[in-house]
Amino acid sequence: AVIALDGENCWDFYEGNGNDFLHSLYRRLSHDPDLKTVTVSEFLAEFPSQRSLARIHPGSWINANFDTWVGDQEHNVAWELLSEARDFLSERERQADAPAELAAARREALIAEGSDWFWWFGRSHDSGMDQIWDSLFRLHLRNIYMSCQQPPPASLYQSIVKDAESSASKRPDRKITPKLNGAVDHEEWNAAGYVDVTALFGAMHPPKGAIRRIWFGHDDRNLYLRFDLLGGGRPPRAVELEMLFSARPGRRPDGEGDAGGWPKRTGRGDFGFDPAFRLTARRDGVDFQLELREMAPAVAGNPPRWAGRATAGEALAFALPFEALGQDPGERLDMVALAYEDGKPVEQLPPTGSIAVRVPGDGSTSRENRPLKILLVSAEVAPFAKVGGLADVAGALPKALKAMGHDVRVVMPRYGSIDVEKYGLRAVLTNLGVPLAHQPVNADVLEGRIGENIPIYFIENQQFFGREGMYGFWDDDARFIYFSRAALEMLRPLGFQPDVIHVNDWHTAVIPNMLARLYASDPFFAMATVLTIHNLAFQGVFGYGTLHLADLEPWGLIKAGIPGLDDIVNLLGRGLYFSDIVNTVSNRYAEEILTPEYGEKMDPLLRAFRGKLHGIINGIDYEVFDPLTDASIAARYDVNTVEKKVENKLALQNEVGLPQDPAIPVIGLISRLYDQKGLDLIANIMWGLMRLNLQLVVLGAGDARYEEMFRANARDNPQKVAATIGFKPVLAQHIYAGSDLFLMPSRFEPCGLGQLISLRYGTIPIVRATGGLADTIADWDPVKQTGNGFVFSAYDHWDLYAQVVRALENFRQPALWRRLQANAMSTDVSWANSADKYVRLYHAAIANHAEATEYSATAAGPYGWSEPEKAAGS
Repeated sequence: AVIALDGENCWDFYEGNGNDFLHSLYRRLSHDPDLKTVTVSEFLAEFPSQRSLARIHPGSWINANFDTWVGDQEHNVAWELLSEARDFLSERERQADAPAELAAARREALIAEGSDWFWWFGRSHDSGMDQIWDSLFRLHLRNIYMSCQQPPPASLYQSIVKDAESSASKRPDRKITPKLNGAVDHEEWNAAGYVDVTALFGAMHPPKGAIRRIWFGHDDRNLYLRFDLLGGGRPPRAVELEMLFSARPGRRPDGEGDAGGWPKRTGRGDFGFDPAFRLTARRDGVDFQLELREMAPAVAGNPPRWAGRATAGEALAFALPFEALGQDPGERLDMVALAYEDGKPVEQLPPTGSIAVRVPGDGSTSRENRPLKILLVSAEVAPFAKVGGLADVAGALPKALKAMGHDVRVVMPRYGSIDVEKYGLRAVLTNLGVPLAHQPVNADVLEGRIGENIPIYFIENQQFFGREGMYGFWDDDARFIYFSRAALEMLRPLGFQPDVIHVNDWHTAVIPNMLARLYASDPFFAMATVLTIHNLAFQGVFGYGTLHLADLEPWGLIKAGIPGLDDIVNLLGRGLYFSDIVNTVSNRYAEEILTPEYGEKMDPLLRAFRGKLHGIINGIDYEVFDPLTDASIAARYDVNTVEKKVENKLALQNEVGLPQDPAIPVIGLISRLYDQKGLDLIANIMWGLMRLNLQLVVLGAGDARYEEMFRANARDNPQKVAATIGFKPVLAQHIYAGSDLFLMPSRFEPCGLGQLISLRYGTIPIVRATGGLADTIADWDPVKQTGNGFVFSAYDHWDLYAQVVRALENFRQPALWRRLQANAMSTDVSWANSADKYVRLYHAAIANHAEATEYSATAAGPYGWSEPEKAAGS
């Protein structure tokens, strides 16, 4: 009779994982007088085999082949390591006569072979614990060599499985300063990072220690650690907790152990970093006594570097000063937690890799002075192709970055409207194979210049971009996925390896996703990413087939648990998820989009990643928008000669067919004619505006009802209204220079460029306090003579009307008006300040990317620090 008990799954539901039951069963079988228990070897010795199989046929289980056991890269490596260890053991058996050593080595080999180790390698099966089983497998192979007093091969300290994300861990969202009084305020710790021990191990290999979850975070001075203990703050057993911390870069411990009895074999091969400090937490009544000491050298009687006490209430939480750890600001600090029971190690957390944080402080000054290599990827760039403000940003920001000494390059599609000869474009790559839906589709790469010295590359493919227009086609997902992939594929042939890739809006937001999933194993593409959201309303929403186009379908949809987002492909949402830093184009808009009112149904995802969300206001290109050098306007002027501005006003009135009168205030409106821009407010007060002493000059296109409204008013009130439906860049310059006031009552406005240009030309904006308008326009105070415009808050047409009336009253006071114009023209709306903030953001992205990459780095194994015999039964 053969009794075969499956070793997995069912025993989790037995008390003590089934150990008591199995021991009782085997004991009764062994002591039953009517039964004789034998091993397989004993049975075969007494009853030799009668026949031999000529060959082994694949079974019908799992695809009727051996794919579960061998064939892919991970399985093959594991088999090779096992084979090498077996060959070593066989050779050792022939050469040595040490029965105890050989017995221990054979036992380690049997443990490695007898487990289901092959199940945890390969992508066809994923337990969520592959790295743990990988580490255990290599641990037992290492123990074969160590049992024979031989050093294991270096290959056994290298992970077999590919890195995978773990839902059992989270990086900190932002700085924290929690209260440390024994109670846990969960709101204070929500922004911290954590490693969830029970989730890390799963049900198949449950932890036997005392820690359920480790929380970690910091402020400018302290590292905060919190241990959620199994059984609450009073574990039933005598448990001692320890933390090991890494050395400062370039510093290695001088010794191999200390007087405290720490195992000697500790180093990079065991943890993935060089331990320099050990923090012990020993129970002392209701408190824990904390001591931080150097690992080596240890001198008896030396005081600890730091000591403290912590009360264990719901959890053990304490603050450790960064100063005590001797780390420089900006450097990475690695740490692992260790739990001991009765002086014996019972767990290491995380079981592979380390917990990593960056020491706060301005330690990156020298790095920030180093010129960065930056690739800006945009669907439109002025002056080559423009639909909205994105083109202005993509054309102007690189100039400011170049002026700061950075190597910045730009890439965009070569639309059919872009004249190769006009811009002097030349081919630098031909027949570049760009993967799309797992098939190469060739592209050419052309090169031109922004200004005199900034390279801009154009992705040319007639199928996708050789048509009239830029957006709104049935295959926009394929077009911009192809463009995004081409922007990455061109880098190596061009010999350009950027430090950071700056992507913009949904058209290119898939690039961080591609880098994380398709290029993660290629060191060349270890690039940080910054995503700028210019308008959250446009998100790039498509069906599941879009993932196939991007070669991302093996990873499936991102299930963020957000209704309406979990079952679609939202390219902007994927950019939010995968990018290292996200920014919007104003601080106010960055705050507004966290709310349901402005969040465009993305606010839950934005709130989840608010720790990497920033706001930087746009600037304008002073080379393009400068009333002192603008060749397109009637009279040039600056803040000291603003009286010449009236000549532009008279020229504008003449150009659009309005009566020429310098005393009549002219209000300019340059806008897309949609509700978002506040056109419904304007429509509600048009009757009132026509009763005021003013002229209105309109340039724009959009909703047909608003186009007709302005046409009708221009027809009915030719002395007051001039409307040009469409967009004429030269007329726009004339309106900025010739108007007295500029109307911008937006419902929401991520940044806005119109108000910035109007400030530059001394044309006073009337705006609603939202998004970038709130960040750039301060309400005029005639008493203090501060402010640069007229501002209202409530989205109400009467509030808008009141500001128009107020502006006209101030216009009739020349001295006050001249001061208001001086304030406006003195406002710094250049790219210089914003570019400096972007450089800081790029460095933050690089640091975030490094931390994210390093965070789950695989160490030697979960119990690499234990002696072989202690781990033999793992």
